[in-house]
Amino acid sequence: MKGRRPPPTTEDRVPDDLREARFTELFDAHREAVRAYLWRRDPELADDVTAETFLVCWRRLDAVPREPLPWLLGVARNIRLNQRRGDVRRARLELRLRAEPAAPDDPAATLGERDAVHAALRNLDDRDREVLLLTAWERLSRDEIAEVLGCTRANVAVRLLRARRRLARELATDPGAAPLLSHGGLR
Repeated sequence: MKGRRPPPTTEDRVPDDLREARFTELFDAHREAVRAYLWRRDPELADDVTAETFLVCWRRLDAVPREPLPWLLGVARNIRLNQRRGDVRRARLELRLRAEPAAPDDPAATLGERDAVHAALRNLDDRDREVLLLTAWERLSRDEIAEVLGCTRANVAVRLLRARRRLARELATDPGAAPLLSHGGLR
């Protein structure tokens, strides 16, 4: 732990009435130097990282050394690098998600009628929607659904029958859902 100081004790802490004055002094004295350091390395992040650097400074004011500029530049460097790493991770994830086909476990995706099914489901009451989703998307058996809903297997069968009929009626009002109804999956 070369170069690191131990955490400050209560005797080392700056009294609350002096914290703001000390922070303001640090900010006024070093804001431009921190921003210039960041601007030379990454102009588009300079302002945001400068703000975050001084947020860390405020939170860790008691840990700021007597010569604060190197410490502030180290904090700024770490924040900038963390943001860049996060940007790279997000870009990779976005590429991976764009390359993946629709989830095969989603019955609506395999039929290409996802929007019609979602709209119809939104129009159902919560009880009907829940029993249908537990059946079709969670792939639970009637016994498992009975356990989830706290009812009997026979009650699940009745609820499911009624919910399917209501869903079919909702889908019948949507011209884009005709292929769903022609496959006979809801009757």
